[in-house]
Amino acid sequence: MTLRARVFAAFVALAAAFASCAQPAAKPPGSVASIEVEYEDNANASKPKVKPSPVLAYWQNRKDLIAAPPPPKAAELALPKIERWKLANGLDVIVVPRKDLPVVSFGVAIKAGGYDEDRATTLGVSDFTAAMLRKGTAGGKGKGKGMKPRSADDISRAIDFVGGALEAQAGLESSSASCSVLAKDTSLCLDLLSDVLLRPSFPEKEMAEVREQMMAGLAARFDSPYELGEAHFDNQLFGEKNPRGWVLEPEDVQKITRAALVTFWKTYYRPNNALLAVAGDVDPARLRGELEKAFGPWARGDVPARPAFKMAALKATRVLIVDKPDLTQTTILLGHRGIRHADPMWFPATLMNYVLGGSDFSSRLMTEVRSKRGLTYGIASSYGASLYDGAFLVTASTKNENVWQALVATVGEIRKMKNEGPTADELARGKGYYAGSYPFELQTAAGVAAAVVGAELHGLGIDYVRQFALRMGAVEETQAKEAAATLLDPDNVLVVVVGKGDAIEPQIAPTGLRFERINFKDPISRATRAKTRK
Repeated sequence: MTLRARVFAAFVALAAAFASCAQPAAKPPGSVASIEVEYEDNANASKPKVKPSPVLAYWQNRKDLIAAPPPPKAAELALPKIERWKLANGLDVIVVPRKDLPVVSFGVAIKAGGYDEDRATTLGVSDFTAAMLRKGTAGGKGKGKGMKPRSADDISRAIDFVGGALEAQAGLESSSASCSVLAKDTSLCLDLLSDVLLRPSFPEKEMAEVREQMMAGLAARFDSPYELGEAHFDNQLFGEKNPRGWVLEPEDVQKITRAALVTFWKTYYRPNNALLAVAGDVDPARLRGELEKAFGPWARGDVPARPAFKMAALKATRVLIVDKPDLTQTTILLGHRGIRHADPMWFPATLMNYVLGGSDFSSRLMTEVRSKRGLTYGIASSYGASLYDGAFLVTASTKNENVWQALVATVGEIRKMKNEGPTADELARGKGYYAGSYPFELQTAAGVAAAVVGAELHGLGIDYVRQFALRMGAVEETQAKEAAATLLDPDNVLVVVVGKGDAIEPQIAPTGLRFERINFKDPISRATRAKTRK
């Protein structure tokens, strides 16, 4: 990943679910659990013994092969010196100086995004606002000189001339703007970045292009089984009272006005509601004055408190079949409520999930569902790392005819993990993975800045970055088992499948599970579909 991409990725919304260790009671016929037990019995009953091939026999029990090295030990991350201060207007500044490459990256994270929109009147306004930042600036008085207005073409020509990058976008949790250039062009980068943040003009003539791009993105999700399934999954799991469950529709984009953009910008784009991260070849002492000059005119203001959002727990297993008749394979999304990044159980849950489905080909789900049964082309589980309660999500793809078997095998592995938890050896491998991989993710100053900003946005602080591998390595087996027993809930899962309905429904209907079948072009919002049927 490029230096620019690493910094920019940090300022977008950051995107991380398990009851008792006792064996499950017998379930009524037709439930996922009872079929899971029957399936296990049938799958393992009286399998014929296969004589090992000569090649396999040759490699078994060899003592003369090179032994795998022991897993790396967890250690505190040696971070470069990080400078922190606050400008007079309240803008938090984080600087990670590094002289090994003559490049510098600036990124501003605004603590406002989709969570700060109104479902009825301003859905999509945070995305639209961010996209319009580069479309023109109004000019005005800067510190020490007048600022000329800039058009979209002026901005593009200026940053392209020096081979830099200037970008902006929004997510649910935050919005961001970033600029990356060679160190010799630092002044231009600061000039452009501060101009688009402090003085955007939101020209009406540029809005049509942004609107068309957003509309095209909405249309494209119907061509991507995963994106379509994810939109349905979030809507079903989080519901209509949680912004993560809201569905942006073309009519929402159409009704966004310039006045709405200006209002959102004036309300939330404030220095006391933002973080500025600088990484690369900079002199912190000199940078203080440059930042004050560039961002000092940014007026602080009162920012509305973000409302609290609730998420209802699932009380039964529910299946949504999204019928796309031309598909030869089905995309599966299965899961339930997760946890927030700052939850004390996040480290045990993440390590447990590494064993379950987060470790590529060595995970339990990949071993059981793919390698042993051949039911999927790929399967993984995740918690993510979100500011609010997220989702525990399993994703997989399989032949249309194998959907039910894949679901049963998947739920079986989740149930096994809930009841038994991970083993000590499995946890040791997971700890080794994080101890070895985490430092590589933060080799650059930009990577460190990205990690620090992400931690700050979630209220975790710099120590989270410094001690990440140590805290993962400190997870005890009892804690990981507790996370599995407490957070996993195989009896109450949401299942969204996108595939050929005529092949999938006959597998689901006889089970007695509650299910709904819709066409892939039907409204994604469950509430909207209910209204259209009245």
